[in-house]
Amino acid sequence: MKWTIFLAVIVLLLAPPAALRAAGAPRPNLVIINIDDLGYADIGPFGSTLNRTPNLDRMAKEGRRLTMFYAAPVCSPSRAALMTGCYPKRALPIPHVLFPGNDVGLAPSEITVAELLKSAGYVTGMVGKWHLGDQPEFLPTRQGFDEWFGLPYSNDMGPAADGVKSSFGDPLPAESKNPQPPLPLMRGQTVVQRVFASDQTQLVARYTEEALRFIRAHKDERFFLYLAHNAVHFPLYPGERFRGKSANGIYGDWVEEMDWSVGEVLNALRTYGLAEKTLVIFVSDNGGTPRAVNRPLRGNKGSTWEGGVRVPAIAWWPGKVPAGTSSDAICGMFDVLPTFAALAGFTVPSDRKIDGADIRPVLMGDAGTLGPHEVFYYYRGLELEAVRDREWKLVLPAVATNAAGKAKAKGRVKAEDATRLFNLKTDIGESTDVASQHPEVVARLEKLVAAMKDDLGATGLGPGCRPLGKVANPHPLIGHDGKVRPGFEPKPGPSVKEKRP
Repeated sequence: MKWTIFLAVIVLLLAPPAALRAAGAPRPNLVIINIDDLGYADIGPFGSTLNRTPNLDRMAKEGRRLTMFYAAPVCSPSRAALMTGCYPKRALPIPHVLFPGNDVGLAPSEITVAELLKSAGYVTGMVGKWHLGDQPEFLPTRQGFDEWFGLPYSNDMGPAADGVKSSFGDPLPAESKNPQPPLPLMRGQTVVQRVFASDQTQLVARYTEEALRFIRAHKDERFFLYLAHNAVHFPLYPGERFRGKSANGIYGDWVEEMDWSVGEVLNALRTYGLAEKTLVIFVSDNGGTPRAVNRPLRGNKGSTWEGGVRVPAIAWWPGKVPAGTSSDAICGMFDVLPTFAALAGFTVPSDRKIDGADIRPVLMGDAGTLGPHEVFYYYRGLELEAVRDREWKLVLPAVATNAAGKAKAKGRVKAEDATRLFNLKTDIGESTDVASQHPEVVARLEKLVAAMKDDLGATGLGPGCRPLGKVANPHPLIGHDGKVRPGFEPKPGPSVKEKRP
């Protein structure tokens, strides 16, 4: 247990009675199901007509759709927000994503949602993709999880010869001049195996079995389960049961297998009598790629248009979350930590800034709630590209987020480099710039941008950015020579044999 977590427990115990009232509230089991690169309209509850998602359809009928749930444009920042309750740039200030063997990751000094819940007496388990650093100091079992089974990063991060740069059935592409090391499947801090194409076809099934095992093993305890699928990220590897069965090609096959997995988890909770004792949140880590469907939103993964950062989300807790409802309150990944902390009867860390908020009123459908956030900042890496204030979204000119400021210096500001204003209530697709019609709104949002320059900064590192975790002499978990990093080798004996569905 980290020293900061110990202090947090002491603060809670010494808090006045008013601060402890949350402890008398129900302390549910908590589950996050995080899908990789799923488009806003790739599932039935959000308008898909291509992919069959009966389990998510039922989840939405029994739960609540969150239609304005924000993540980040790409994987690592989004997961940092989920774990820490902060804007990604505050807790993981990197320009893009983390790669195998990087010397940086989520700092051990950060307090994750897993650490908070573990301190509150929860058993904590993770299954699936981590992507917050692959050095020993950064792995899930060092960040509050009692156990972990999965990949340390995306399923495309490995050598082309292993099938990680091409989808099922496609020819292997030529290797790059600087190939990545082999992709490791992990259990705790042990490398179970090197991942090849045939292994990718079993990822969803194996992750699902691990999630079911965790629920079964801890059904009589309070638990936190983080199930982070590598599906439906490229390369596409649906399992044999689902391959060729959808009307949307291999991508639809994997979406439908992912839906099956969600159904298995919810059915397990029903079977063990845990449905009314468990909050489940289903979400995507960022917007979909061009192979996905993000309509009616504009843009794709990697951008700060709505289609890059607004993601499909569903909350499910029978008897607590109102069935068949939806909310358009602004909320997002950074709200998970403070909300789960409140549900666990705990408090968020008071020694650091937390950007998220407790969204229990949004989840529980309290009448008239607009949610805790009127303002939301859109960061792509270290660059502030837009800000939202209620229905208004101000998209900043490219020259404002260009550290070199070359276009501005040369006096050539193109029309597309001008500040743009969109009304997301009447123009969800961000198609009509209304900046010239609402100069007072533009001025108000520009003040919000100016204020953030003194916190996270509009570009580069602002004073509110916390240090990255950093190690000396980083090494990949499996070297280019195929040898497992010392200390991470599989233990000899039958205990290392992995069960495969």
